[in-house]
Amino acid sequence: MTGTALPLVDAILYLIPLDVDLQTFQDALCRLEEAVLERGGDPANAYLRDAVLLRFYIALEASAAALGRYLDAVYFRPNARVLSPRQLFRHAARPGLISDCEAWLRPVENRNRIVHAYSEPMADAIAANAAAFAADARALLNALEQGIADGG
Repeated sequence: MTGTALPLVDAILYLIPLDVDLQTFQDALCRLEEAVLERGGDPANAYLRDAVLLRFYIALEASAAALGRYLDAVYFRPNARVLSPRQLFRHAARPGLISDCEAWLRPVENRNRIVHAYSEPMADAIAANAAAFAADARALLNALEQGIADGG
């Protein structure tokens, strides 16, 4: 057997197009980006801040769900869908889907703080960082889309 030939199973799997639904992640990220943009015009508005927090929460959850489906499909990790977001983002750093694992663990901590320890100053700080998270989420979405286009 030569070093350039793919094993039969790999060759067959390579020909099967990936079917990983990213639409929910895409939609949630677009809504977060819209909310961040809207709040930029009125950063003192608590209603808009809370809208950003909700959109941040939804986008983070959607990114983790999409990542779990991708890891399941591409790396044959059937348990990826039941991993915690923290574990998913650590797995995503290994093949380079995300460049900075810590940059993804902070939003997970912030999500937990929103739910369990809400305070106005904490909410302001998390909302202020939502644009940075949106940029990281956009990079992840692009990486997943590219991976799907390339066949994994």
